[in-house]
Amino acid sequence: MISKPLVSVLLLSMNHENYIEQCIKSLKNQTFKNIEIIYLDNSSTDKTFDIGKNLLESSGIPHLIFRNENSQGISKNLNFLLEHSKGEYVSPLSADDWFASENIEKKIDFLLSHKNTGALFSNGWYYYEDLKKTELNNSSGFKRGNIYRDILLHPDCIFYVGIIYRTEVLNEIGKWDENLLIEDYDLLVRLSMTQNIDFLNIPLVYYRRKKGSVSKNYQFMLEGHEQFYQKYKGVKWINMDKWLSERYRRVAANYIDNCRKSDAVPYLKKAFRLNPLGLNNLKTLNYYIRN
Repeated sequence: MISKPLVSVLLLSMNHENYIEQCIKSLKNQTFKNIEIIYLDNSSTDKTFDIGKNLLESSGIPHLIFRNENSQGISKNLNFLLEHSKGEYVSPLSADDWFASENIEKKIDFLLSHKNTGALFSNGWYYYEDLKKTELNNSSGFKRGNIYRDILLHPDCIFYVGIIYRTEVLNEIGKWDENLLIEDYDLLVRLSMTQNIDFLNIPLVYYRRKKGSVSKNYQFMLEGHEQFYQKYKGVKWINMDKWLSERYRRVAANYIDNCRKSDAVPYLKKAFRLNPLGLNNLKTLNYYIRN
């Protein structure tokens, strides 16, 4: 009988008191049982840590429990969890998301028969918290193989919730970059330069979406994209000026869609400064004028 490898779930929470029970219950209900949970609460100000601690202690699942006194960045937290894990495979998970019962089993079965795959993701559902509505993600844009170009050009080519990584690969490529706000893109770009990334076209994870400030989300993402721009602007396989221009243009277009033309102006200006003759920029300018 072939023994099953250990999978470490890197569980990270911050003010998830209303969601963490569902998350941990989904881990307890996994059909694949050789797992450990390495849990870190990122200085929650609600009851998340106490709820998570009590649930893990009664779960019967091997686990470690940690708590930050002060909030830390996601990359630093994930590296901390990775350093305390023992699994041959690791799967990061935010405590407001959750897994279908067969998630880990199906992914490990695939990885055991595809030794050249460094990371594996699946399709999944979006759960809209405010509407209490579940929607299947459109998987038509998923990519596989050495997809380092695709990840930066088309971020939606991967479903980021529930990715399973080979631990040895993460150790080889340098783990998560703690200088970046958006940790996933960069890690997967570096990983896919030397390893295949693959996917299962079946929904196995749930990603919770909550109503929040669109402006704050845009500001956070653009700051993260500007960090990528600085890190990758010297590479030859992508024009990073055009890449960053497109990020600004998309924000401008979204503001125009939502009848907030004045908010779109500074982002459209930045898009044109980086790529003055970009066709998409010209189309968005025309869209702005028409609306």
